[in-house]
Amino acid sequence: MSDYSLGFLIGFVVVIVITLIIAVVLRFRNNNTTSYDERQLIARNAAYKYAFSTLVCYCVLCGIIDVAEIRWAETAIQMFLGMFLSVTVFVVICIFKDAYFGIEKGKNNIRTFLFLSVLITIIQFFSFILNVFVNKEPIITNGILNISATNLLCAVAFLIMIIATVIKLVLNRKEREE
Repeated sequence: MSDYSLGFLIGFVVVIVITLIIAVVLRFRNNNTTSYDERQLIARNAAYKYAFSTLVCYCVLCGIIDVAEIRWAETAIQMFLGMFLSVTVFVVICIFKDAYFGIEKGKNNIRTFLFLSVLITIIQFFSFILNVFVNKEPIITNGILNISATNLLCAVAFLIMIIATVIKLVLNRKEREE
């Protein structure tokens, strides 16, 4: 296993552990889980269906491209792109259907989500810049997208979620004014 692979694996495990710690702390701090009304639950279920369908279509497309022996990205990038794509579809649909944030703490959840999303986007973008421009790691090797593009893909996914949230906040503000 190369140093890069080992570093990537350790970083991935650290991110999962930190995410779990934050989730546990937030759950105990709030003393309950986020509750959704029936309309929100129906919208979330529909968003799950769209996200799952998106992932299935993406996997079928990747399979067809692979059978045609067209190498466009490393396997890891293809997997991460599928995850980023389906999660982004789920989050954006839920945001526009008012089903992403719970009914009781909407504004606090939106602020926390925006803060963390902006923080993650900045960290991932600067990680990408550091890898590509400072460490001189190419994102395309032998004509295929490589693992160095993961940070950029993650940053773009979170940027899309931030833009969707801001657009929804603007639309809600306009609705309240009318």
